[in-house]
This record gives sequence, C-alpha cells and structure tokens, in this order.
Amino acid sequence: MMWFETAISAASALLGGFIGGWVVAFRLGRWRQRIEDHLEGIEARLSRGDNTIGSVPILETRVELILEELRAMKDELRRDRRNFVTHEECNRRHAATP
Repeated sequence: MMWFETAISAASALLGGFIGGWVVAFRLGRWRQRIEDHLEGIEARLSRGDNTIGSVPILETRVELILEELRAMKDELRRDRRNFVTHEECNRRHAATP
C-alpha cells in the first residue's frame, strides 16, 4: 500500500507541475502577444503620421507660453506684496494716530 500511495503522490505532483507550467506559459504568451500588438499599433500610428503625435510641439509651445505668463504674474504679485504692511505695523501705525 505504501508504494501505491507514493506512486499516486508522485504522479499528482508531476501532473500539477505540468499543468502549472502550461498555465504560466499560456499567460506569459498572452502577455507577450498583447505587448506586441500594442507596439504594432503604436508603430502603425507613427508610420501614418498621427495628428496627435504631430501636434506635440504645438502643445509644448502653448504650455511654455502659459508657464511664462504664470511666472510673470508671480513676479508681479511679489512686487505688489512689497507694498503690503504687516499686521503689527498696521496696529502700530493706527495706535500712533489720535
């Protein structure tokens, strides 16, 4: 009886390993195929001269323009802030006036 259980256990382990290998190989193959299909799609878009990809320099220019405008506004706000008076200074000035 002991040899029979050992043989069944070995056959079960061998069969489980074989099935597990097939599952991993199937999933890995499916993943690789999905990646290859994705790359083919990207290459096809690039070869056609996709409008979205062609407009990237225009978008970069617009973003740079917006950033430049924001920097100018930030500098202007800093210059205006120099004219502000602190709360303590305001209280001191009001306390000095009768």
